[in-house]
Amino acid sequence: MTLVEDSRSQGHRPGASAARRVPAPTRRRAPLDDPAADLRDEIAFAGGMPELPDKIWFHKTAAAVIDAGRCVGCGGCIAACPSRSIGVAEDGKPTLVKMCTGCSACWDYCPLAGLRTEALHASGAGSATANGAKESAAANGMPVSIELGRIDSAWSAAGRANAAGVQDGGAVTALLCRLLETGFLDGAIVTRRVDAFHGEPFLATSPDEVRAAAGSVYHQSHPLKVLNERLPMGVERIGFVGTPCQISVLRALQRFPWKYRRSSAGAVVLAIGLFCTRSFDPDMLEEALRAAGVATSEAARVDVRGGNLVVRSASTELVRRPVKEFHAAGLKGCDECADFTGLGADLAVGNLASDPDRSTVLVRTEAGRHAWAAASEALDVDPLTDLTPVVRTVARDRTRALRSLARPFDPDGSLWTSYTQHLDLYEDTTRSVQAPAEFRSHHFEVTC
Repeated sequence: MTLVEDSRSQGHRPGASAARRVPAPTRRRAPLDDPAADLRDEIAFAGGMPELPDKIWFHKTAAAVIDAGRCVGCGGCIAACPSRSIGVAEDGKPTLVKMCTGCSACWDYCPLAGLRTEALHASGAGSATANGAKESAAANGMPVSIELGRIDSAWSAAGRANAAGVQDGGAVTALLCRLLETGFLDGAIVTRRVDAFHGEPFLATSPDEVRAAAGSVYHQSHPLKVLNERLPMGVERIGFVGTPCQISVLRALQRFPWKYRRSSAGAVVLAIGLFCTRSFDPDMLEEALRAAGVATSEAARVDVRGGNLVVRSASTELVRRPVKEFHAAGLKGCDECADFTGLGADLAVGNLASDPDRSTVLVRTEAGRHAWAAASEALDVDPLTDLTPVVRTVARDRTRALRSLARPFDPDGSLWTSYTQHLDLYEDTTRSVQAPAEFRSHHFEVTC
């Protein structure tokens, strides 16, 4: 039984109203109406024994997400695949690298496909906000019902001894280094900069490796794929640093493990979520900057500050322009995300609500409290009493997601959306299911 099938019986929170659940498909769809239908579907349909409509082979996830232009590069499909059949193609997106078994996991754990992250977090996030966040929201005319997720405490922080290239005071770098030094962690999955526009995920097992990865990269480089690799000997407790969509998939992998999946998700004892409004396609961003007259060959790093995209060389600022001017270079799937602060994280970190060169840290869970206490000697911290800028951005992101999503946004609804529901909900939109690229489904065509 796939998770999509299982969600019909246990994917709803107790007491959830049936009227608030994701609707069933609005019409009976013939299998060959699916743009991702293939020869296997045609033979089965002609023989009167069509395959179960929500049994998903990878090429159907690709049709609904990747080739529909909605992939956010989290790597969740790679991490979820029990046969390790999914890798990264030359275009930087997931593809089959060997036979697909049709287990449906790539669909079930994708935050743009089957997994409905708002329902995942609603079942455990709680509604407590920190240090008068609701009061500050009300005082500024914002709805007091805006959720920041479960928060134990809120802090402004910076590392006491910063490495070169850190961002926002280097709080995450300092924290991870301290946790590795004390043995709280054996390693941490982070993303290091390849160049100003591209990053690559890796497992850092020493403070020096963490310091070498300091600073943000606005490129989603499938960091969750590291969870589908064997951990080195002696590495048993790891941290994970990622954007909210990545944290959501990590939590789903931990909450719904599969004994046949050789995943390292269970070894993650600390999840650090980075505030995120969107990530970029690195090649499209570089092209857009060149069109704006920027010498991208000189670019050393890209930052987003106060609503502006800032590109710097090793010695000077090359450009500072409103980030909205580069919307076309952003990942289209990011528009469908309503989680700015990393609701599923143990610690959520960003730069809003703190002074320049400091980070805002939201401590959410018991694991987060333990890590925060264990790293205290490496951090300069002050309590935060006003989270208004965070609240405003949460509201803006929620509004954008509600406008962009073709499916209902319902924290009290089903934890999963089936493939057939997705076909109906996204039909006749700019995000509808597309026929997958031939190279992306090659291994399905020749071996499945």
